[in-house]
Amino acid sequence: MVIKNACPPKLRSCWRGFTLAELLITGSLLTILGLTALVGLNPMLQILRGYDTRRKADLFQIKTAFESYYTDHDCYPSKDILKNCGSSDLAPYLATIPCDPSSKQPYPIYFGADESESCPQKFSIYAQISNTKDPDGNLITYCPNTIAQTSVNALFTDTVAGCSGQEICQNLYGCRGGACVLLFLDTTPTCGFTYCTSDCNAINCAKKNARGIYVNECR
Repeated sequence: MVIKNACPPKLRSCWRGFTLAELLITGSLLTILGLTALVGLNPMLQILRGYDTRRKADLFQIKTAFESYYTDHDCYPSKDILKNCGSSDLAPYLATIPCDPSSKQPYPIYFGADESESCPQKFSIYAQISNTKDPDGNLITYCPNTIAQTSVNALFTDTVAGCSGQEICQNLYGCRGGACVLLFLDTTPTCGFTYCTSDCNAINCAKKNARGIYVNECR
């Protein structure tokens, strides 16, 4: 029996393999697709986002445990409790106190300048996030890339003070015309030399320099 060639002699193209140009084009396309997938996935960014997801979950767990503790004790736990991250010091409210997933350090906590250390009544717990493009990290004045969980009665000014050290007041005072006067209401400082007290923290507003210009003016 004679088996006829499936490729007619006149159709030479079916006899040949891939040309060099075709191989180069195919290789280039595969490389581009691979790079596109790699950029889209960005393994390091995915790792950082994973850390941030964990941080948000950790803060929520701590807040929940603190509120349960308060229900039983009419106080929140002491400020040192989170220093023992990885321990079971908050059991049964929290099986294990979480540490930051990247630094392995405890999460910072702030109770307020006037809070009792033995029986605090409010708190703010913080975490620094890795993804600088996460909008959740830019909600606290003076604290970029920071997220927080707070007690229901914590003031925003307390939360800001705890992570920045900056004092934000409901009423801001400053020197104008040689006297301490009320400048702004419910706002953050917009000029230098502003104070939270009506005496401008005992600053001498009437002080002048050699040219007779007030030196402590809020401008």
